[in-house]
Amino acid sequence: MNLAVFISGGGSNFKALIDAQNSGFFDSKINYVVANKDAAGLRYARDNNIDYLISKDEDEIIKNLKEYDIDLIVLAGYLVKISKKILDEFTVINIHPSLLPKYGGKGFYGMNVHNAVFENKEKISGVTVHFVNENLDEGDVILQKEVDISKCQSAEEISKEVLKIEHQTLKEVIKKLEEDECEH
Repeated sequence: MNLAVFISGGGSNFKALIDAQNSGFFDSKINYVVANKDAAGLRYARDNNIDYLISKDEDEIIKNLKEYDIDLIVLAGYLVKISKKILDEFTVINIHPSLLPKYGGKGFYGMNVHNAVFENKEKISGVTVHFVNENLDEGDVILQKEVDISKCQSAEEISKEVLKIEHQTLKEVIKKLEEDECEH
């Protein structure tokens, strides 16, 4: 599959996907990166000679994705809601730092999720990779992984524990989707 990765921040999940690709963990290729701003994670695109676009213009994004023959869009810390226009053209997956449906939806991203998890004294958190539909964080779940956070003393500690499993989970989903594609 030809992948496009959408980012808004530091790009640690994007870097994990590059590492997985370079190590042969999956056969898919990251052909393109889209960022809604000059995100720090774009350095990984530059360092790995992956073409990228900084844009919020849907028509420009769709045109470029088609030029790069994209099969799957991977949202990796992308903080813009994906429009119906893009969803009508492409399959999109997202990684979310909680066990959806808990702590999902409007306003629940990044540290906002971990703060809510900490304030509610949860003992288990985790990560969810799901298909994206028109409703925020409500698409079909592909894979969830739990992590024990009972010893975490802050939202920051929860964030670090969850991030440890995010990178592994996302690359496993790419491999799973490749295998599912081969079966069809």
